[in-house]
Amino acid sequence: MHNTGREGSGTTLMAYQTPLTIKETLEKISQRSFVLPAIQRELVWAQEPERMTKLFDSLLRGYPIGTFLFWRVTPENSRSFHFYEFMREWHELKQRHNERLHVSTPRELTAILDGQQRLTSLNVGLYGSLAHKLPNRRRDSAGAYPEKRLFVDLKFEPSEDDDVHYRFEFLTDEQARRSGESHWYRVGDILDLEEPGEPVYDYVERHALTGNRNAFRVLSRLWKAVHEDGVVSYFEEKQQDLSKVLDIFVRVNSGGIALTKSDLLLSIATAQFTLRDAREEIHRLVDDLNATQPGFKITKDLVLKAGLVLTDISDIGFRVESFTADNMKILDSQWEDVEDALRTGVHLLASFGFSESTLPASSVLIPLADYIHSRGLTSSYVTSAVPAVRADRERVRSWTIRTILRPGVWGSGLDGLLRSLHQCISETSGAFPLDAIETAMARRGKSLAFDDALIDDLLDTPYKHKRMFALQTLLYDWVDPRNQFHIDHIFPRSLSTAARLRAQGVSASAVDDIRDKVERLANLQLMSGPENSQKRAQLPATWAREHFPDAAAREAWLAGHDLHGIPEDFHAFLGFYERRRSILRRRLVELLGGYTRDGATHNIETRLPRPTKPQALEDSRPRTPSPPLPGWSGETAPPAPPRYSPLYGGASKRSYGVGVSDLLALGRLQPGATLRGRYHGQTISVTVSADGRLEAGGKSYSSPSAAAVALTHQPSANGWIFWHTEDGTRIADLRPGFGT
Repeated sequence: MHNTGREGSGTTLMAYQTPLTIKETLEKISQRSFVLPAIQRELVWAQEPERMTKLFDSLLRGYPIGTFLFWRVTPENSRSFHFYEFMREWHELKQRHNERLHVSTPRELTAILDGQQRLTSLNVGLYGSLAHKLPNRRRDSAGAYPEKRLFVDLKFEPSEDDDVHYRFEFLTDEQARRSGESHWYRVGDILDLEEPGEPVYDYVERHALTGNRNAFRVLSRLWKAVHEDGVVSYFEEKQQDLSKVLDIFVRVNSGGIALTKSDLLLSIATAQFTLRDAREEIHRLVDDLNATQPGFKITKDLVLKAGLVLTDISDIGFRVESFTADNMKILDSQWEDVEDALRTGVHLLASFGFSESTLPASSVLIPLADYIHSRGLTSSYVTSAVPAVRADRERVRSWTIRTILRPGVWGSGLDGLLRSLHQCISETSGAFPLDAIETAMARRGKSLAFDDALIDDLLDTPYKHKRMFALQTLLYDWVDPRNQFHIDHIFPRSLSTAARLRAQGVSASAVDDIRDKVERLANLQLMSGPENSQKRAQLPATWAREHFPDAAAREAWLAGHDLHGIPEDFHAFLGFYERRRSILRRRLVELLGGYTRDGATHNIETRLPRPTKPQALEDSRPRTPSPPLPGWSGETAPPAPPRYSPLYGGASKRSYGVGVSDLLALGRLQPGATLRGRYHGQTISVTVSADGRLEAGGKSYSSPSAAAVALTHQPSANGWIFWHTEDGTRIADLRPGFGT
């Protein structure tokens, strides 16, 4: 043993210790004598098993595996700090976090400051297992996470092109048994062999491997590497001051590429928190946020960044300087409020229909949580039926969708954007400050304006793009995204293969064009899960006739999806595609701003008919009332934004900009008038009330579509087309600019 470092510096120098064998080291881990300090990150090599297998290859080849840095903790300090046990059985869903070490009585501990990934890999490889989710398997399906242990192939003979000399792999027991040309030996079994001679030979002979020159050599080398070689070379630090230990940890790890900045900053936060264990709290919160149905992928980086923003820390950069003791004291003291805001924010995103697969930029959660935190909003904000709150949610939803659709918003310059958004939110005492936020974003080069090129880019969005869901819910806001909706190909992709198109007599020149456009926005629609399962690979016109035998109901469904004049087969597909694309283009211009092809902006006289959101679905769902937001006068909705968007409007005007009350004011409908619609051969009637609502059977409905949905028991309906006056005129044709 010898010391290393500068002499005469006035500091205690770390001592270089006698190397340990792997078996000695793992025994100390098993005895919970070797532990992990809270400042350490978790096992990240589990996501890269090849790093683990290459570590074992290096051991058998006699290569050094680097030095380690241990921290000897005295018994009197063993209960002053937080420590964790080493991982052994790693499971991607159920066991990704280390267990907290409970020190019942004071005892000496050795905490690992550098080398945790290597030591944990040895522990998992010899004693434990890995369990990753199989591709294309549901999380909750049986066998989705097969348990795999480390094996070595005793018959492997490396070639000159191989970068390993020993073949290690994590396999299930079944995979190891189906060995083919290989013979897989479970690496952990080497721990049971007391010496490398006779037991090794007995195994080779018992498994008919005596004719293979590698088997005895590999097993003997493995035994020696585990039982005999002193490969764990380490320095030992005896300082008991956590701040000094943290400084050592930062200096040792910040220069390496393996430790991410968020890992390092989480370690610093953990060391600085005094009221709680930051590591435990953040990991638990991340797990809970991601478990929010239908599932998200929020990272600890985002949670740390959100903590800095929400607690008004001036420097929100991911730098060590931001994680000072004073800043961490602020975050520690406000942690419960930050946590509640993030939980409510994720539930809000889920209520908008977003999930891991449909949310391209999870950073949008930070300003949403900031707004929730700043206003002191509770979880009831997500479901409240108070008109002012519902209107505010629509403003938030509109802004969220547009930031997702506008390229570059959540990319570079994120810290500057978050600071600007935080300032806008902090300076407002009432509703979501949409105008101030959009102005601030434009100043930072993050304008939410959409020109022709961007509109066309949205129209060409392919099927698998993450923004597709946001785009569909923007265009068809009658959809309640909390229900199960699928992105459906109107003309099925399975019927649009080159061979099938040619068999249908489609010209060769059109085949490639059809196959490309089948995958784009104008051939895609939101369809309820049950409907999509029924439709499967049917042509749309055929399916609509079978599913809606009543002509009026069929017309309403087709109109609700902009499927006017749907062709019978692929021969007329390209014409249908261009017509629907044109309809969607005009609507996107209306919703997002921009210009039509002739350069004219849309206004209320030229808008296309759109399906309205079925309010009956919302009205029938139990809601938790919540008080008006601070600064609001009870039922009064916040002021509307400067330009029209269906996402901002009231319930009865959301999709057309005109409600039944407007038709009453124009004299095109009279209070007490009867409106009729036919469904499955039956006539359904409603009465127009003086306040513009529709009444039937003692119930009142806020919009034509709400009434149509409730009275036909369908998941969606376009009430403006479904309801007719007594002379047979559709109420859609009574709106300004439409036939009268």
